[in-house]
Amino acid sequence: MCINLLVKGFMEAKKFLSDKVNGSTKSLFKNFLVLVEDLHAENEISFNKLKSHLPEHSSIIDQANYFDEKKMQYLRKKILDIGNESIRESNSDLEKFTINFKF
Repeated sequence: MCINLLVKGFMEAKKFLSDKVNGSTKSLFKNFLVLVEDLHAENEISFNKLKSHLPEHSSIIDQANYFDEKKMQYLRKKILDIGNESIRESNSDLEKFTINFKF
């Protein structure tokens, strides 16, 4: 019975730590997404101002805008991929440790 409680406590401690690390990592990468989305929005505002003041050069202005929707989707995917990889690595690293409590 005592061994079962120790194993259960060990598994709960590891799950707790894993959940905390995963939650922190997700929060970090969600904030990265917010920042990139903010930059994208500001970029769109700036380029729209340029186009409204120079409508005859609208196609050239569009060409100059490297931070278009396609680039935004690419960056979004990269951030999510990096975040998911970080979570997988953290979970893998946690398997290498034994977590004990002292009461």
